[in-house]
Amino acid sequence: MGTTFHGPSPWPHITRAIRVRGPRHAAIAYLGEDAPTLLPLRAGDLLVVNASRAAVRAHVTSPIALAYYVEAGVRVLSSPNLHANVIATSRRAVIGSANASHSSTIADEAVVITDDPEVVAAARTFIDGIDEITEVDQVFLDNATTEWQIGRSVPIPGVGGRVRAELDFLPARVTRMFLRHIVEYEPSATEQQTWATQAGRSSASTGGPAATYQLEWFRLDDRRARLERGDVLIFTDDNEWIYPPAVVNSDAIAIPHTHRAFGHLLLVRADLQPVSVADAEQQLANLGHPNPRLTTDHRIISASLRAALLRLWNL
Repeated sequence: MGTTFHGPSPWPHITRAIRVRGPRHAAIAYLGEDAPTLLPLRAGDLLVVNASRAAVRAHVTSPIALAYYVEAGVRVLSSPNLHANVIATSRRAVIGSANASHSSTIADEAVVITDDPEVVAAARTFIDGIDEITEVDQVFLDNATTEWQIGRSVPIPGVGGRVRAELDFLPARVTRMFLRHIVEYEPSATEQQTWATQAGRSSASTGGPAATYQLEWFRLDDRRARLERGDVLIFTDDNEWIYPPAVVNSDAIAIPHTHRAFGHLLLVRADLQPVSVADAEQQLANLGHPNPRLTTDHRIISASLRAALLRLWNL
């Protein structure tokens, strides 16, 4: 393997590199709730994190993730001074900036992965030598849960949020994303009036230059297919083009004179262009997702795939 550099989206490479036998030792400063999908540790592994009161209150280390690892048999330790991200397996070392969080998957991160024996040994020594250690047990988890509940999220790039210089478009954390095929239909006069009325009410709250941010209308005919504000939709048409993300910007709006139909306002960026499905599949494969299922309507569960899809438009 040698030594390789991975950025700006290294998590698929990290996850693959550490799927090996033997105990893994990891020092990862901050953990999001979805850390176990990025950092698949098991019984016998060691995980050192910064689960200090300040980190938990700032919502950069999640008690849910801590509890998952403890229940899985991982030995979890907390060090308030930890700010490094280092993983050592029996054959590889991963050294870089990436925390185990959704925010890290959408930030520009970088890691070096190497099988150099000296570097692997040095990484292991570093992790085993971290001081001011507290064992994460049930009492620790109970206290951490209390601190989380009284704290608040602090936006730190790659840790607990995203920092943007312009109007927010995507939610700070994209936790629900759906792939949908475009269905052509002719809206009735009543539906057009409903859409025009709702768009007029909402336009003042969307802000931003009109040339960049626009509202579109999306109709659903099944109330069981519920969407929520902040959900992200990725549309494709006839397997030829995949369109930039649209964000649900309203609650469900009933469409008069229909039995079950309702609509949502979607916030879109007019400056983003569609990508061919073929190009998208190639880019996603390069990011570690060779089978993204772009031809099937579904909810995208994988946090790393969600991040990879957003990277098609550098979001």
